[in-house]
Amino acid sequence: MTREEQSDMWKAEIEKGLKKVQTLREELRPVEFASGLWEQLKGAYGDVREDVAFLFCPREMIPETKKIRRLDFEDKDSYEIIFDNLSENLTHQLSLYGGTYLAMPYLALLLELKRLEGDFDWQMKIIALAGDLMATDIPYCGGGSENQETLPREVLDSYRLSVAKIQEMTKAFLDRNMDRLRQVEPQWMRQYFCTDALAILGDPEAAYQMLMGQWEQCPLSCPDCGYYDEDMEADGFSDEEQLAKIEPAPSVIGQWDKESYEDTYVWFSNLVHLLEVEDAWKAAYYFGTYTCPVCGSKGTLIEWMKENQE
Repeated sequence: MTREEQSDMWKAEIEKGLKKVQTLREELRPVEFASGLWEQLKGAYGDVREDVAFLFCPREMIPETKKIRRLDFEDKDSYEIIFDNLSENLTHQLSLYGGTYLAMPYLALLLELKRLEGDFDWQMKIIALAGDLMATDIPYCGGGSENQETLPREVLDSYRLSVAKIQEMTKAFLDRNMDRLRQVEPQWMRQYFCTDALAILGDPEAAYQMLMGQWEQCPLSCPDCGYYDEDMEADGFSDEEQLAKIEPAPSVIGQWDKESYEDTYVWFSNLVHLLEVEDAWKAAYYFGTYTCPVCGSKGTLIEWMKENQE
């Protein structure tokens, strides 16, 4: 088989995969793979078009692929490697890349495809990646509304539609799979997933802070006197002296109806509790009141952490 024949075969198979979610495809109107926009809006390592496209191709037909993450020694097939490569391309150093705006609609389509197939693990992976991407689409990563308005209208419209769809699908996934999510091991995967759910459904800037600090470091400055708390950045939740600077928010465990996502602290605090996340107790501190040791000013810890980046 010639290279051209092989390329035509892959294109045909990818199109077959996309047709399985044709109704949603027509709704989201993703940028076609033939568009030159893929050459303009890239990831950390270049054009992400091929990796996105192959996710809709049968696993057995995907060509052998090299890992971007060279220190990943886990044995994986080419389909998993392509997904990991796309993830690394779009989340390298938790920065925002233009390719995110082209890839997000296809992640929504892939999520729907895996839902139709009843594949729990892949739905979880896709939601987690979408959360990582939304956590970087914030002002101090170069994202936010000002950046989005510079995008071509077709890209921005499709992106916004896909974000709304992923939000809807994430809620449905949580509703269907709470018991199964509780069984996911190792437990840090549940914590990571909850943080990505926060990026999708509540507060991407807060999620970014938690991802960057790995639920340990809490970099912040007092907005009144300018004091930068180096100890909170270094020790954060691991030191009792630092914890003493924070009055945890009142417990709201048991107050979530599992339907409303309006009060971020209520649903997020309950989610990490229900999924038995080891660090669930830290939610009350993130949303608790920090007191500046220099001037005595008070503010919500996570809000001051977010302001520290601006």
